[in-house]
Amino acid sequence: MRRGKLLFLMFSIATCLLVLLAGRLAWAAEKGEELTLEKVLALSAKENPILLAADSRVRQAEGRLVQVESEARPQLYGTLGYQWLDEMPQTNAYLPDGTVGIVPLGYKDTAQAALNLTQVIFTGGSLSAKTEASKLLLATARSERDRAYQSVENGIRRSFFSLQRSVSRLDVAREALSLSKEHLRQVESFYKAGVVAQNEVLRVQVAVSSSELNRIRAESAVEISWKTLERLAGHPLKEHFSVRAGDVDLENFPVPEDPVSLAMERRPELKGLETAGKAALATERAVRGQVYPQVGLNAQVSLTDDHFFPSEEDHWSIGIVAKLRLVDSGKVHGQALEAKAAAEELLNRLEDLKRQVSLEVATARVNLEASVQSVKVASDAVARAEEDYRMALKRYQAQVGTNIDVLDARLALTDARNSLTDAVAEARTAYGDLLFAMGDLRVLEKKEATR
Repeated sequence: MRRGKLLFLMFSIATCLLVLLAGRLAWAAEKGEELTLEKVLALSAKENPILLAADSRVRQAEGRLVQVESEARPQLYGTLGYQWLDEMPQTNAYLPDGTVGIVPLGYKDTAQAALNLTQVIFTGGSLSAKTEASKLLLATARSERDRAYQSVENGIRRSFFSLQRSVSRLDVAREALSLSKEHLRQVESFYKAGVVAQNEVLRVQVAVSSSELNRIRAESAVEISWKTLERLAGHPLKEHFSVRAGDVDLENFPVPEDPVSLAMERRPELKGLETAGKAALATERAVRGQVYPQVGLNAQVSLTDDHFFPSEEDHWSIGIVAKLRLVDSGKVHGQALEAKAAAEELLNRLEDLKRQVSLEVATARVNLEASVQSVKVASDAVARAEEDYRMALKRYQAQVGTNIDVLDARLALTDARNSLTDAVAEARTAYGDLLFAMGDLRVLEKKEATR
């Protein structure tokens, strides 16, 4: 009997554990996996159309380089043709005995198979300079891709922190609504007891309505923040993930001693403009190389017959062709001037960009320092506002304070909490802007490591 009771007890405990586990799993499935900044960045590297387009531009530059390099290598073509004539080509020939003979000049139906080989021998340095320019332009395309990755990463950072801020403000709005309703219940009980007048009840009811409107606006802001983040990530997120409200414990933000010098070394745009300028100078050399003789080799071997596949007569030829530009009315000179001016333009743009980078880094660093200080001030303000609201509520419950004091204290508390939420999000955003200004490449490095 005891054994049966023991088995029944163990079965009951196991059933309860299964029910609790099933409930927890159902809650987790309903909420979805928690979304983190790292996960959004990983998804964007695979789905973001801007990044996919940047990768495509790099592959285009790689294709152009292959085309240019192929011009210096042998080109072999095969041809196969068939020709029909209304009559066999022939001519008259006078023989020594005075008679006239017929000499055939080909076939009435002619089939020919041939192989043609061409090889560049000398271009005056034009082809090698053109190849160098294509390699530099490929490096420029890769630099542009790197900056596109950084831009998307920074945009995702800003959007993710904005979403966390929206969720935090929604929590604040819900808490404010809950406090308003609780206060309304107290005022209504006082009114029923004849302690307060009806106007105090109406005033708190208005405050509850205002809190409800703030909650609705906060929910709309969360929805918009989700859409913005999904736009940058290139992937639907809300239906698969949940986001936790941003915490107010600000992390440390490591900043190098000389962020400007680091930015000068790492910013892809600087490298891109520098390589683009070198490519323009290489293009100028390629253009000027056209004034030298262009020498090439041509070779052909063919088979001719009156049926497929031809095998009757074979012919071959080898030739070297040299082409020299004598008069072009200034065309090459104009192209060279254009390429040189393009190089000078890129050099000037590079100097201007260096100044712009210095300004961006300095601005981002100042914003970060100001944001961190704002978080400290906002944290103190929340602590004071919470104490002020507690005291105002206690005084009102003891009927030694006014209803207006409670309403004002709760409004100040809500504003202080929102200000702290905004300050934390702004500090994290400011640090992301500083990383962006310094040319942070973490997302690109992670993608390259996974290839």
